[in-house]
Amino acid sequence: MGTTSHAITDRLAALLDEEHDLRTRAMHHGGGLSLDEQARLTELESELDAVFRLLRQRRALEVFDDGADDTADASN
Repeated sequence: MGTTSHAITDRLAALLDEEHDLRTRAMHHGGGLSLDEQARLTELESELDAVFRLLRQRRALEVFDDGADDTADASN
């Protein structure tokens, strides 16, 4: 996995941790989340969707690129 993929997975872990903290806080505090926290949770959901898409694209490209290298080697 390349450096960019590591940066993506690091970002993903940070976003997931923050989302988990907000959801845990909402469950343990009967009043739920403040308006700012609700807005942040909505932002996190969007960011997580985007990061997951980017990670899937990167991994697909890595698999595709690896396969292309094997094909080129086999023809030589």
